[in-house]
Amino acid sequence: MCFPYLALAQGPLDGYLKGKGVLDLAPSFSFNTADKFEGAGGQTYDEVYKGQMLSLFAEYGLTEKFDLVATAAAVFTPLQSGLQDAGLFVKYRPIYAPLGKAGKLGVLFGTGAAFPLSDYEPSVTGALGQRAVTVPAKIILQWETPLGLFLNLTGGYNFRLDELKDADIAVIRQQRPDYEPVDPQNFTTFLLKLGFPARHFYLDGWAEWQHTPGGADYVQNVPDLPQAYGVSYTQIGGTAYYSDNGRTGFYVSGGYILNGRNTSRIQRITFGMVLKLGN
Repeated sequence: MCFPYLALAQGPLDGYLKGKGVLDLAPSFSFNTADKFEGAGGQTYDEVYKGQMLSLFAEYGLTEKFDLVATAAAVFTPLQSGLQDAGLFVKYRPIYAPLGKAGKLGVLFGTGAAFPLSDYEPSVTGALGQRAVTVPAKIILQWETPLGLFLNLTGGYNFRLDELKDADIAVIRQQRPDYEPVDPQNFTTFLLKLGFPARHFYLDGWAEWQHTPGGADYVQNVPDLPQAYGVSYTQIGGTAYYSDNGRTGFYVSGGYILNGRNTSRIQRITFGMVLKLGN
């Protein structure tokens, strides 16, 4: 049992807008490994995971205040490979206020939907997520200093709209006749990010927290539906990006789950590129 939960790695909604008519495309390839799984009540299990992930991120500026964002990912492991989760989102910045010598403060709102692209099996090692359908409601505060250094605070409440399938429940009840399923639970997220964009490069470091106040828990050798697990975690990471011409750039990023509930202690390294099209 193993759930990466790092397809988006700090999420698809940041504190910047692209500008009207500008399209960014960012393909990437990630290497994910873990040897521990955090279960119920702080229990830690020796569950080895190793896999790769191919992702595509796209963001388009509809206006100076609205951006559309799309994501898609596929995983490749010895037990399960193919398309898994995707998302479509919108980002709106109603406030971008000057603070004098202190810089600018942006206030953004984001929402959309994340959903599975295939009927993959979340109980198989290599699953990207929980086959969840999620609608986030996020508020993003970003302070940009005159030197370019920025501080980003993002909070979100995420609604789980997916339902457990009767056929999946029936399979578990063949092994656990008294099984009573738990519905997928809503969860909250919070992100703290510090970064520095310059003419030819970009650097950031971040910490992210997810908390699910309910849901089922993984117990080793006890049949259950991973779709219903309540997932919480603390993860940290960072990004380094370089562009020589402002149109094409390359980046490397990493992330590590320090601890959590119903998730692996995953280490991720990602290599990608950014193509800027339009104005």
